[in-house]
Amino acid sequence: MIRIGQEAPDFTLPGAAAGTIETHGLSEYTDRGWAVVLVFYPFDFHPACTDQWCSLRDADWLTLLDDVVVLGVGSDAAYAHHEYADKHNIQFPLLSDTDGQVSQAYGVLTEEFENHRDVPRRGTFVVDADRVVQFAWSARSADEQPDLDALRKATNCRDDECAIDESEESV
Repeated sequence: MIRIGQEAPDFTLPGAAAGTIETHGLSEYTDRGWAVVLVFYPFDFHPACTDQWCSLRDADWLTLLDDVVVLGVGSDAAYAHHEYADKHNIQFPLLSDTDGQVSQAYGVLTEEFENHRDVPRRGTFVVDADRVVQFAWSARSADEQPDLDALRKATNCRDDECAIDESEESV
């Protein structure tokens, strides 16, 4: 898994956001000087993923930050992401990593999850405007959630002194 202080791999993926399907890239946001919260998850409509997305949706501090964007990265197609976001009122772009290349680059691609092969395990990263990882977390179990206070601290961080590594090996 990619660690604190490492350069985050750039990517461009199709995704659903605000009712449309279009591409989004990491550098599209970091080049603007924004921090990016990357949330990897295996499937739309999986109960643990829905709990995580609803927690992030309801975290008011994420919507109050002008220079932070949340990007979800899952294995489902953009059309499924569109339906999922609509059903759960998720305003963040949900991106399709159907071939697993981005998940693999971040070290969260798992060989098997609930009898499905090559899908991302749940993981969250904060990437600063210089594309340096400031926060890294991955789930040890399907129902584990990231520490939202630590995530908030990392999104407000603008130097290496407050980088947070909560990475764990996933089951």
